[in-house]
Amino acid sequence: MNYAAVLKGRARALFMDVSSLSVIVIVVLVCIYMASAGKTENVSEIPVAVINNDSGNLGEKLVTILLKEEEYTFYETTEEEALKAIAKSKAQGMVVIKPDFTQKILDENIDSLVDVTVMSDKYEFDNFTEFVMNDTTKVWLETYGEKKLREIEGVKEEEVRSFHEQTEEVWNGDSLINIVPNLIGEVSEEEKEEESFSGIRWYAALSLFYLMISGIWMCDYGSGKLLKRAMGKNCNIALLFLMQSLPGLCVATIGLIPVLVAEPTKNNPVLLITAYIIYAFGASGLALVFCSLAGNLSNLVLIAPVVSLAASLMSGLLCKLPDWAGFWEIASVIFPGRWFHKAVLGQSFIIGAIVVTAIWFALGMLVSWLLSIVKKK
Repeated sequence: MNYAAVLKGRARALFMDVSSLSVIVIVVLVCIYMASAGKTENVSEIPVAVINNDSGNLGEKLVTILLKEEEYTFYETTEEEALKAIAKSKAQGMVVIKPDFTQKILDENIDSLVDVTVMSDKYEFDNFTEFVMNDTTKVWLETYGEKKLREIEGVKEEEVRSFHEQTEEVWNGDSLINIVPNLIGEVSEEEKEEESFSGIRWYAALSLFYLMISGIWMCDYGSGKLLKRAMGKNCNIALLFLMQSLPGLCVATIGLIPVLVAEPTKNNPVLLITAYIIYAFGASGLALVFCSLAGNLSNLVLIAPVVSLAASLMSGLLCKLPDWAGFWEIASVIFPGRWFHKAVLGQSFIIGAIVVTAIWFALGMLVSWLLSIVKKK
């Protein structure tokens, strides 16, 4: 059998299949958006509500300083509106300036000046409390400095104004202090890694759906017709499957590249692409199993989203795996996505990924062969 001709024919058929190509295009666009939205380096659009309950004038000064911060979008509102915004995930935190803020500052009492509420599941945003503390410290230092300046005999108002102008220039510099906020439900470093790289992980999950939808030809394996013709020509079934699945694997791998660009990681991109290629081969074997069982396009369209979602969930691609006495972690190793997930997290994956891929590849061949025998009877 001319395997090169099989590869060429399958590639031509794939690129003529506009519907399956549109799936991978949509998958890429969605994952690029998720990758861009998931970045924590740029947090300038993260809204944080500020409520000024201060009865004096220094609370307004703190609000003014906060609104000038470029790293976060602080905005002034009422406590009622802030709570509504947090409930609807339109704000990631809330800063409440207490009624006695000015009086405490004037009394040189910096205890409990503001209340800071942080959404505990938004760990990447929790350092906005640093800016609140820094800016509160700025107000206190400036007020304290003015008070001491006015105690000097013969000081002029022009000198006081000059003092405020100079302190404002200082406030526009770097942060005065760095703090680590204490949060209820604070997320560990491991959990941060688990929830990062959303675009890459979702691409792996959704590309499995693409491999299944674009692999309608795999249904013929289950019917026995394709295998019967191949066996009649004494061809290598595994090589035949490889040649037919290779175009789809190439398209899926190419689609990963813009997602990697949109969501840069510390990992070597070449290593991630290699990990994805191994994953894609394993995913193709998994797809062959279910495409063969489906037997036709209508059945495949029904089961493809369910299988893709289930396999991705159990792989840990879409969310952190629950710890049920370690059982789930052990069970997840049978899915190709689990090993790609490990690669994304920078963990060892090569041996496990290759073994699991080989198992699914062999299982796909076995299931299709068994079904072809059953269909003959």
